[in-house]
Amino acid sequence: MNILRLFQHPKELIDLNPAEVFDKVSVPQWVIVDVRTRAEFASGHIKGAIHAPLGTTGQQMADRDHNSQIVLICKTGHRSQAAARELLDMGFHQVHHLLGGMDRWRKNRMPVTRE
Repeated sequence: MNILRLFQHPKELIDLNPAEVFDKVSVPQWVIVDVRTRAEFASGHIKGAIHAPLGTTGQQMADRDHNSQIVLICKTGHRSQAAARELLDMGFHQVHHLLGGMDRWRKNRMPVTRE
């Protein structure tokens, strides 16, 4: 595996800003997937997000419909790009990520939960 390829922005990956992600959080067709560590997730995440840390993301998403609308979240946007590459390589078609990650989410004063 080419590690540099893993962290490059895949051309098929769609960037979303915090407002765009916020609009999709309550839409059932959209799956919000947080790829951060357990501690990062516990410190605050987007309500309804599935926790699937990088390295386990593909395995946890394997049984999902490959046409699902997926939004990947991490701290800054780099790990979500790596997770996106994995999902795209698995045949997922609608893969998005929060550009700037949770750092940008919080900077924009978007809501987080610890539930």
